[in-house]
Amino acid sequence: MKLIQSLMGRRQFLIATGVASTAALARRKLAGVFGPDSQVSEAMASEAPEAVDGKKYVSGRYRHLLSPIKIGNVILKSRMTHTRSLPHFLQGPEIFPSEQVISHYAGVAGNGAAIVTVRGSEGMVDRRTLLGDNAHMCMWDIENPGVQNYMAQLAEAIHFHNSKAFAGINIAMPDGYSISSYAGDTGRSFGMINNEKDTTEGSEAADMLSNLRRFMSVGKLSGKEIPVDLMQEMIAGAVKQAKYYRDLGYDGVNIYMAYRAHMLAHALSPVLNRRTDNYGGSAENRARLPLELFQAIKKACGRDFLIEAQISGEDELAGYTLEDVVQYAKSWEGTLDMLQLRAPTQNLSHPMGQNSEKGAPMTIRYAEALKKSGTKIVTVAVGGYQDLALNEEFIATGKTDMIGMARTYICDPEYGQKALEGRGEDVVPCIRCNKCHGNTSWLSFCSVNPKLGIAHRLKGVISPPDTSKKVAVIGGGPAGMQAAIVAAERGHKVTLYEKQSALGGLLRHTDFVSFQWPIKEYKDFQIRRMNKLGVKVNLNTETTPEMVRKEKYDAILFAGGTGPVIPKIPGVDGSRVWNVFNVYENEKALGKNVVVIGGGRGAETGLHLSQCGHHVTVLASGAQIRPEEGPHQGINYQKTDNFDFILQAIPTRIFKGKVTYRISSGEEKSIDADDVVIFAGFKPAKEAAMKFSGLSDQFSIIGDCSGDGGDIRKCNRTAFAAASMI
Repeated sequence: MKLIQSLMGRRQFLIATGVASTAALARRKLAGVFGPDSQVSEAMASEAPEAVDGKKYVSGRYRHLLSPIKIGNVILKSRMTHTRSLPHFLQGPEIFPSEQVISHYAGVAGNGAAIVTVRGSEGMVDRRTLLGDNAHMCMWDIENPGVQNYMAQLAEAIHFHNSKAFAGINIAMPDGYSISSYAGDTGRSFGMINNEKDTTEGSEAADMLSNLRRFMSVGKLSGKEIPVDLMQEMIAGAVKQAKYYRDLGYDGVNIYMAYRAHMLAHALSPVLNRRTDNYGGSAENRARLPLELFQAIKKACGRDFLIEAQISGEDELAGYTLEDVVQYAKSWEGTLDMLQLRAPTQNLSHPMGQNSEKGAPMTIRYAEALKKSGTKIVTVAVGGYQDLALNEEFIATGKTDMIGMARTYICDPEYGQKALEGRGEDVVPCIRCNKCHGNTSWLSFCSVNPKLGIAHRLKGVISPPDTSKKVAVIGGGPAGMQAAIVAAERGHKVTLYEKQSALGGLLRHTDFVSFQWPIKEYKDFQIRRMNKLGVKVNLNTETTPEMVRKEKYDAILFAGGTGPVIPKIPGVDGSRVWNVFNVYENEKALGKNVVVIGGGRGAETGLHLSQCGHHVTVLASGAQIRPEEGPHQGINYQKTDNFDFILQAIPTRIFKGKVTYRISSGEEKSIDADDVVIFAGFKPAKEAAMKFSGLSDQFSIIGDCSGDGGDIRKCNRTAFAAASMI
């Protein structure tokens, strides 16, 4: 009942701020869904997970996903967990979890997560010694008694929603040591691990070897082998962390063992772990150090204090296979409660459209393999799980015990409520941009959830409307559709005008681009949501001020978007020259050799054209083919067939099937081009927008045309803000 009350309370808050629909509040069938928070006395850890009969608790489309699960003596309210994460820039300079951070984690608990894993302290590090993304992560002084108060408050905020609070802990490699002394040539050793693959320059194995060396460098593997007594000291330190969190009211810990410079990850790797004692050699020996840690935590904290570990389901770079992971899991039974199965690399663990397939999260096969092996450890599949129907299927068919999510809860603050109500089609799709994880603006934001990072400031700022008003939205791109959705959810009568024959604006290209399927899902969601809310849509309509004046609207929101910037290059007006606005629908008319002028969006367009069979060369004026937008961006342009790029290349002429360009040295070169595609930026439709000013009591310019271009995040934030004030 606590969960339902909390979810309903969240809905009431959203309605109070004018965000949510009131339709769900009419439904009163949801009480008593999950049953009591039940923890009784002793039982063995890692017993075979006991599924409580979901029919007693939930009836509906997702009853398996929402059914409780029993681990030892602990009952979790659902099969959904929140993985170890935090939008990095929610935390300020405080050395304790801020109110904004506590509210974020509490909101995730109220959103249906049975376990909420919070970022533990990564150690108090002088921020001035850090660079970029790392400098902005939380750094909590857990030795400070006042900080302990806040850590306890954080756990209690999670418990209010009948969820369990976990904290992340790490075992870092001491400076000057490695898991084992690394003697001999790394290339030869790597080749031995990978069946003597050819590691000559340019080969695939050579690239892997380069990555391995970077991996080893990050891990500080230049030191001597860490002795057993020091490993035991490190275990004792981790146990101290676990006891610290237990004493503050936390229910378990999450231990990191995947693809990073942590001692446990190194211990599991046959590439990095070359020890000859009981901690090296066989898979059983390599699993010994984690086993001893799990045993020590259980002994110190009790059987009902749950332990979850993160591991890559396989890792060619580290040298272990899925079969090894199954063997590791077997050896950890009885001490490890849950095993979170992640992708082999950091980028894959944060899947994007470019590196993931719709409807087929890559880690589900890892969880399924462990389930088929008969292991008693609870499996948690992680990475790209948002579709409620798929998640339900994975649980119902026994492929995994639980689903781990992070971005899902960020994208849709009503995910749990929609699951309870059987409304999977209403879940706001994640476009997998990974900008919640980090970006160059030092703000935490979500492209599709305009409230992220400012939700705590909305109460009292946005009020419910006194009357229903007549609203016009001009433009059917992402900004226009978001504005129409928010205005309609607030009870207004909305009409949207779009000059094209289809909705989507600059997102229409996603109908053609395979790797943009997450954005296409979002575009289609917006269209579906507008239809459900009864927004009147007029397509093929060139909106004029006279037309709008005649209708006497109370509010007008202009979302006319942008047009292409046409660079002053001789020959740019030729018949075989296209721009990124019109090339997608005309791809079949292009010849074999295509030159794309412009990086960024131009590079993405070129990537699509190369996948369609054209040979593409991108001329980018900058030092990067695509400006860095934060971690885990996932596109490897160097590994794409039919795709080349030239950096710091300035096009000077398009003439007779060739593009001439000047490189950084000043030398001019040319390249054959059957067709040329140009991306030189966007030009906001500001002049067109001003024609509609003064035609209603309220007028706002939103989306790309409200400034110097933008992205989906800007479209949604400006649309949400403007429509929430009507």
